[in-house]
Amino acid sequence: MKLKQLSLAFSLVAAACSGTALAEGPLSVNVALTSDYVWRGTSQTDNGPAIQGGFDFAHASGFYIGVWGSNVDFKDDANIELDLYGGYSTELASGIGIDVGAIHYDYPSQSSSNFDEFYLGLSYDFLSAKVSHDADNDNTYWEMGAEFGLPQNFGLNLHLGYNDPDAGQEVTDWKLGLTRSFAGVDFELAYTDTDSDNNSLADGRGILTISKSF
Repeated sequence: MKLKQLSLAFSLVAAACSGTALAEGPLSVNVALTSDYVWRGTSQTDNGPAIQGGFDFAHASGFYIGVWGSNVDFKDDANIELDLYGGYSTELASGIGIDVGAIHYDYPSQSSSNFDEFYLGLSYDFLSAKVSHDADNDNTYWEMGAEFGLPQNFGLNLHLGYNDPDAGQEVTDWKLGLTRSFAGVDFELAYTDTDSDNNSLADGRGILTISKSF
């Protein structure tokens, strides 16, 4: 990882930590260190580690906004990803949760890579499903997940995703993660893989992530 990337990402997390006093209300802060930033089955950091952090503001009405950032390495001018998002989330009387919103993926040093998605998510008990659509690139991503509680306060997370572009390769990805919290810090050990056979950044790999929310 380039030192410049790490420095910029660390500055983002440091700023998040400095705002933890504000997290007593509807504002929350999250920070994380991961051995590999994998998004939809593909490494965004050229198989390297990432420092990540963000802010979320959730109103009692169900509306929310947030910002999240991470270092990236695409072998071009992009070294930081900033996601700006907002939406509405609520639970219906039937126990079904609904989440609808939009997200802007911004790469300050490589603006040609910027794109937007609209998403719709549904959840019920331990199950969830979501569809995200990028209208400019005519790309749709379908995903579903499940979360299970295990003995000794461990958790098991399952994820299955399918990327369906108008042009280009269709890719299915999956992830299995084992989670546990200790001393207020969250740990996840996961394995992820795809059915892509011509992209080394989408090969199977183990990922360790340490995170904390305030």
